[in-house]
Amino acid sequence: MNSVLESKNGIQQAEGDTTSESKGTLRLLRRFHFGEPAAVGKTTRPAPTVLPALLNAYRDASVIRYQYPLYLAPVGDRDVAKLARPISEFFGAALQTFAPGEEDARILRDNLPWLERYLKDALGDAGPSDAADLFAQAAAAMQAELDLNESAREKLQSDLGQLADAIAKGGQFLGYGPGVPLHLLLHAIRHRDSQRRAQLRERIDNHVHGLEALLDVEKSKSAEANEPGNIQSSVGLGSRYFNSGALSGMLEQRAAGSVEMSTARRVRIEAALGTLQAWQDDAVIVRFVGRVEGPGISVLPEVHVVDSDDPCTTAAEVFEQDAAEFATLFAALRIAALEIDSSYDPAIHDSWFANFDWQSFSDDELQLVTRVFALVSAAQLAGDGLPSFSRMLGSRLPVHVLTSVRAYDNPGARPDEGPFDAYRFELGYFGVGHRQAVVAQTSAARHDDLLAGFLCALDSNRTSLHLINRGTQSRVEKPVLDPWFVASAALESRAHPFVLVNPDAGDHAAERVSFGGNPQADSDWPVEKLEYRDAAGDTTEMELAFTFADYALLMPALHDHFRVIPADLVSEDLLPIDQYLDADDEIVDRAVPFVWAIDAEGVLLRLAVSRALVFACRDRLNYWHTLQELAGVQNFYVEEAIDRIIEEQRIAIEAERDQLQKDHEEALESVRTEAAGEAMGQLVDFLMGADLSGMVAGGSPVVKMPATAPAGTEAPVEAEAEPAVEAAGEPEEELSFDEPWLDTAACTTCDDCISINKMMFAYNEDKQAYIRDVNAGTYADLVAAAEICPAKCIHPGKPLDPNEPGLDELIARAEPFN
Repeated sequence: MNSVLESKNGIQQAEGDTTSESKGTLRLLRRFHFGEPAAVGKTTRPAPTVLPALLNAYRDASVIRYQYPLYLAPVGDRDVAKLARPISEFFGAALQTFAPGEEDARILRDNLPWLERYLKDALGDAGPSDAADLFAQAAAAMQAELDLNESAREKLQSDLGQLADAIAKGGQFLGYGPGVPLHLLLHAIRHRDSQRRAQLRERIDNHVHGLEALLDVEKSKSAEANEPGNIQSSVGLGSRYFNSGALSGMLEQRAAGSVEMSTARRVRIEAALGTLQAWQDDAVIVRFVGRVEGPGISVLPEVHVVDSDDPCTTAAEVFEQDAAEFATLFAALRIAALEIDSSYDPAIHDSWFANFDWQSFSDDELQLVTRVFALVSAAQLAGDGLPSFSRMLGSRLPVHVLTSVRAYDNPGARPDEGPFDAYRFELGYFGVGHRQAVVAQTSAARHDDLLAGFLCALDSNRTSLHLINRGTQSRVEKPVLDPWFVASAALESRAHPFVLVNPDAGDHAAERVSFGGNPQADSDWPVEKLEYRDAAGDTTEMELAFTFADYALLMPALHDHFRVIPADLVSEDLLPIDQYLDADDEIVDRAVPFVWAIDAEGVLLRLAVSRALVFACRDRLNYWHTLQELAGVQNFYVEEAIDRIIEEQRIAIEAERDQLQKDHEEALESVRTEAAGEAMGQLVDFLMGADLSGMVAGGSPVVKMPATAPAGTEAPVEAEAEPAVEAAGEPEEELSFDEPWLDTAACTTCDDCISINKMMFAYNEDKQAYIRDVNAGTYADLVAAAEICPAKCIHPGKPLDPNEPGLDELIARAEPFN
């Protein structure tokens, strides 16, 4: 889904008339919302061609490039990322190799979209087609379509030839259709198993040669083998050059000293050799148990289809049968290896091989057993097939369950129930609950996610569950929207979110859950922009959330849950569905939720939504939140732990700041006390040295000076002292709390104050802030720094410059921090 939708179809918003608001119409829509049958018949159902507003631009899929068709790399390419690529990406990369410049191969470059549309139309939904042959047809059609002059035609033909050379032999093109999941599954199995099967064949042949050599050596020890006639026949024409009788006598003497193989060992070797020689490579690489959907799949020689009414149970039986055959082969291979190496010990190995079955297989051996997939409908898995389905998920059998899911439906609904009459049975969550199974909930619209789920399961040797949405619509003869966009909408709307659970990745949910295939995974709903023209013809835009209700509008079978809101009806009680879901109960009780839609003429509409569909939206959102927590996105426990740590840090910082404040006040009080004591001591010393006799007559005290003056000075007879009363009456200098200060010990090194004024604030050696120069900035800088400081350790005090503008406001803002 594009982030911005252009008004390509002349989208217009009908003008609302606020003066014509009809309370009766609003009450009628509210009655419809609550499910009153009488209101249903009095309101207007949307036309079948109505689409969610955000999807209107995609009505004509023929002019839009998306991920399909795909180019499927031939078997032998081990690069997983290149197993399947959109042809637009494949052609672009190929073009870059021989025409890297923007003007190189200009004609071909400009017409690549035409080439892709031709291939898309030619492929349809019929399954894979040989890429080289189909490209040749497309190239010829392009030449005929363009009708170029001879020079341009030759240049285009040369460029098309180089583009054709990029298509490897055996490569295929695959269009989008209902068979895409199985075709991509077969493609993945071919790539995974072809090399393994070739290596198995080589291993069997090597062990056959090894066992035959052992038996040949043993045969050479027998008396019959040493008879002259046998020697002469074994040597052939060269026997005329020596005496076969004499040679026979010599061999008899040597054979008499050789130890013959025990009968038990020879029988064991011969049995293993017979098993290996009888093994025939099977062309079948996968067995589908159940109903196969998709053109041409069931007739492929690589596929064996097994009919069953209970696919899960039958699939387990089919695997057990295949595994029993492979157990005989793998036991023979292991016995052969031990015998060739002369390491077989009957006391140890006889009992082991007597009970050898699939649970004794190594991981590599399990990978060689023919793949088994149970193809089951979602309704059967959630209904009558639930017991066998659950047993399968807990069985440890490397058997896979694959089902196609209708994202709008409830697979657990009874035949007499609608899709929204009960909470949805989430098959994916049911699979996750079995813990040891691989679970892949994917969309056929995202081939890379689909292949990732298949490859994860094929490589794991575990039971797996694949829930795939293909974008099918209900009760539609001619779809309004291409199925690929419908499948994409299911992914966007949280109707069918992507999740891949791989137990091999670890025991913790955060390790085993992959969630990255979902758009805007941090949000409840993806939010996109819609451009439209209002009644005045001006182009504007609004942001819309794409919810499950928007997705439900794509299903004509669900249109009974929508009703058209008259264009002239304007009310605060009409709320977009995403806002309604977040509203308080008081608002919910009176509001009517709606979704934005666009009809075939390009007119923007509002559609009221039924309460049943609102319940379904809440249910899907709840499951979305569950998956988010599993994946570690918006995890409640993580957020709670973060909040708790932040609160603990805040309390610790406040306690530390309070203690520092207390220590600071105690230190100040101590300084005051010491200063006062020193002042009083100085005053006493002064008074003790003064002559106070004159004060009786109202005079001033006279201080007696030393009788002898220092050398070089004149010694006055007496000096008049400063008036003691005035000296004593001078006010003591008070320590000021109006100056700015910073509680450096409480600093958290956040850089906020530094970013405001690097000259006023600086860091000490411990990377904690202090006030370097209070005169290097303004009082406004101090106040701003105090407000932004997370530790609240900056105290602006009083302004130093009384003329700084706006001091009244600044002093008021500084008050909480002083």
